[in-house]
Parts: sequence; structure tokens; C-alpha cells
Amino acid sequence: MDDRTVDTDRSLAERQAQARLNLAEASERLERLGRPLNAVVRSISTPPRASDGPLLGMPIAVKDMFDVAGQPRGNGNPEDMVGPTALADAPAITALRAAGADVFALAAMLEYAAGAQHPDLAEARNPVDPRLTAGGSSGGSAALVGAGVCPAALGTDTGGSIRLPAHYCGVVGFKPSFGTLPVDGVQPLSPTLDHVGIIAKDVQTTATVFDAMRGGAGEPVVTPHLTIGVLVGQLADPRLDPELAAIVSSAVDTLRASVTIVEVDSTALDAVNAWMGDIISYEVWQIHGAAMTDRPDHFGAPTARRFRSAGTITETEYEAALSARDSLLPAALALLDGVDVLVGPAGPYVAPAVSPPGDTPEGAIEGIFTQPYNMTGQPAIVLPCGTTADGLPVGLQLAAAVGADDLLLAAASVVERTIGGGRR
Repeated sequence: MDDRTVDTDRSLAERQAQARLNLAEASERLERLGRPLNAVVRSISTPPRASDGPLLGMPIAVKDMFDVAGQPRGNGNPEDMVGPTALADAPAITALRAAGADVFALAAMLEYAAGAQHPDLAEARNPVDPRLTAGGSSGGSAALVGAGVCPAALGTDTGGSIRLPAHYCGVVGFKPSFGTLPVDGVQPLSPTLDHVGIIAKDVQTTATVFDAMRGGAGEPVVTPHLTIGVLVGQLADPRLDPELAAIVSSAVDTLRASVTIVEVDSTALDAVNAWMGDIISYEVWQIHGAAMTDRPDHFGAPTARRFRSAGTITETEYEAALSARDSLLPAALALLDGVDVLVGPAGPYVAPAVSPPGDTPEGAIEGIFTQPYNMTGQPAIVLPCGTTADGLPVGLQLAAAVGADDLLLAAASVVERTIGGGRR
């Protein structure tokens, strides 16, 4: 046998041994750190995976609305959590396992990703301050990453459900371009707006997981000098907490030394966002309307109230909203003319005590900065940029052109290095 073959085999054996150790340590942290945060639905012992790959040695948690073979798709609903098990993995899970990752835990979430906690289940708590929520609907995933249980987790994002928990928990949350990661085998909420994405400890881990899930299809992007468009209208929005506006503005000022900053009017994003309600409501009713009619007690009261309201949107109103979105998209996408990425705040306030349902005043404004990029399908990423006087994380959000995911991640890496003091 060639000496080089022996060395390669030894190296693989050592990496596999390290992967087993990493899994054991993550499983211990899951129980010690994740359970007290109500972030864990269940652990998965000895998960199957490829013997090698770019994610070998990386334990990854998954929001409990993906099909994971042998596990129920819990959806944040007590009845579903003890329901029939999935016969096969969702494609996103298959991709993780093929890359060598250990899918070792199912993470807690808001019921059906619809914006409210089921009253019979405890809400995932914030790893920075457990008196506060981890956010939603991918709160369990963000809590586990933020607590240091695992370096990355999968979530879904229909209006900010990855990026807002990342903002609240002081981690990175990435929503790729629409359709880049498959949503097959994932509980739908609004198919026009649903995205699968990644929550991770830093931008590099995010990029590594994303590239592995695409089969290594990404190309390195060189960013010798970035031009960033700051969304001045968002920073001046009266609904944005002034302390958060100051923290994000300070991060932008720090960036001026290494990138070109230009001011961009965010009105076009606000315009397209105005039509989101009718789109998501109509599609929610197509998915859940039959169950709401036949067995409304299956849902927690806040979710049932949300779904009942969704049933009032007519097909005519839905088609009008889609048409309006299509007519407004060119102006929204044109905000990137002359700039590489856009930057603005991630959320209007820091983590609240509980996730506010969407039909409350607080819930109505929670996603004002994240939702537009679900409407446009653009890739968007949230990363920490500082903390409040009370020590709570604050995130800023970057967005790029549809399909420019690699550019966005490269730009986010530059921003992360430049404002590195923002991470907990």
C-alpha cells in the first residue's frame, strides 16, 4: 500500500473519531444548555451520515418542521409531535447527511411557523437572557446556536423567521435567494414566500453549510472594495427603537473606513412589503383551511385566530396582491444599482419577553425590515453589530441581488471582520 494512502486513511479515521467526539459533546450540551431554554424537541442518537464530507464533525440541529426519517414532523403542535413518523428525509436533510453532518436534534418552533406559540408548549428562551424569547418561528434553532450547543442549525423563513431570531440571540441568520435550497419535505406556510435557510455562529460557518448543501456549487467571490447602500429610510423609521438605530448607524460608520457607503432610499421596499399580508394569508388558508374547518381545536388559540382571519382573503384580492408585487419588483430590485449590497436594521426592537402574534401591534411591526426580501426573493443575512445598554444583541441586515448569494456571504464576511466587536 502506498504511504500516501495510509496517511489519507489515517487522516480520515482521525477525522471520523473527532466527529464522534464532537457529536457526543454536542449531545451533552443539548441536554445541559438546550433543554433549560426549551429549545429542544428531541435528540437523535447516532444519526446516519456519509463517512466523509465537508461537514464531517459538524453537529447540526433542525427546526421541527422538516421531514427527518423516523421522526414526527412536530410543527410546534402537541398533536403533530406525537404523530406518524416521516418515511424519508427532506432533501435539505439528505444534503446535510451526504456532506457528513450529524443531524442530531430537532429544535423548537412557533406553531406551524405562523407567528404564535402553542399555549401547551413552552416557548424557546433567549440564551443571552432566558427571561426573553429566542424569537420565531425558528427560535429553537437560534437558541441552540446562541447557547453554543452546535455551530449551525436549519430553519425556515417566510417573513423573517430565521433573521429575527438571529437578531435577538446574537447569531448569524441567512435566507438564501428564493428556491436556492429545496423546501420539499418541509411544512409549508406560504409557498410564494417560504425559504429554507441557516442559522450559525458566524458567517464562515454559514457559508460552509450553504455550499455543502448545494453540493459545493459556490464560487469564491473576491471583494477588493465593496460599495454598500445604507437604507436611510429604514434607519429613520419612527417604529425603530432609537437605541437600535444608533447602534446600527455606528456600525455603518465603522464600515466607512474600508468600504464605500452611499445612501439609498428604501421606499420601494416598503411599497412591495405592503402587499405581503394578502399573499401570505390566502396561501395559509389554502394549506390549513380544511383543518381549521374540520378540527379547529387542533390548533392553539393564537394560531387558530390567525388562520381564521386568513380565510377572509378572497382569490381576487390575492391575485391583485401578486400583480401589485410584480409591478413593484423592478423598483425594489433597482435599489442595488451601483451598489454591491444593501444594509439596514434587522428588527425594530430587541428580543421581547414572548413572541408577539402577528395580529398584535408589536407583531404587526416585527418583520418590517425582514419581510420585503421574502417578497423580492433576494438573499438576506443578519449578523450581530452590537449590544444595547442592557447587554441585548442587535443585528444588522445585508441583502444582495437575486442569485448573488455568494457575493452576499463574501460581503457579510467583510462586514463581520470590520465590526467584529458586535459578536457576543
